[in-house]
Amino acid sequence: MDLLPIILLFFGGLITGVLSGISGGGAGMLMIPLMIAVGLSPQQAVATGKMSALGSAFGGLSAFRKSGHIRKDIVKVMLPIAIVIGLLTPFIFIKLDGEIMQKIIGVILLLMIPTLFIRKKTSATHGIRRKGLGYVLYGLILTLQSLFGSGVGSLSLFVQTLLLGTSKIEANATKRAITAILTPLTFIGLLLAGFVHIVYGASAITGSFMGTHLGSKIAIKRGDTFVTYAMAVVVGLSALLLLFM
Repeated sequence: MDLLPIILLFFGGLITGVLSGISGGGAGMLMIPLMIAVGLSPQQAVATGKMSALGSAFGGLSAFRKSGHIRKDIVKVMLPIAIVIGLLTPFIFIKLDGEIMQKIIGVILLLMIPTLFIRKKTSATHGIRRKGLGYVLYGLILTLQSLFGSGVGSLSLFVQTLLLGTSKIEANATKRAITAILTPLTFIGLLLAGFVHIVYGASAITGSFMGTHLGSKIAIKRGDTFVTYAMAVVVGLSALLLLFM
């Protein structure tokens, strides 16, 4: 087997993992074009990307686990939803053509970037209706993320900060805890369906775990303002990839 694709996917996972760990997500979208470039079909690239996403989920979770930034109230609500979505995704994925939806999500991500800079005090009222809307939208985002891959999950950062009252770092940390449940379920289903390239995925997950752990540590150390700007850059890049790749 040619070692070059394996090496490229390891370093791709490492670099995007660092960016994802700092910004809360979106950088993983860079892995899909890279996987297509080494010879995978688009469906295989998204499915194998789930294996890389396992590294991001658990690499970030290992860094945030004792930091106090994970919002357990949000996790308790979203985990059952994530389990249901994870179990159903493989049945939908087989029949799905996500190109149009990816373009729509790319536009939404670009339009949402300015909301990252809203001061928390201007959105301090988080009543029952507002939180209810936040949880409904978060469930929708998890569904889209499980179907279309990384990049889409960045929308959860906006939902958490605008509707569920988190800081940027809390949104990053809480997302990791939830995707640590969603991603394995989705991955197992797609693996059994034959869409995952194990060798390429193993290389990507190794780099992704190491990179995301490091990036999350950087986010904790540098603070919320740094993370806000990192989110804006990475989400914007992810949106452009969704629109033009």
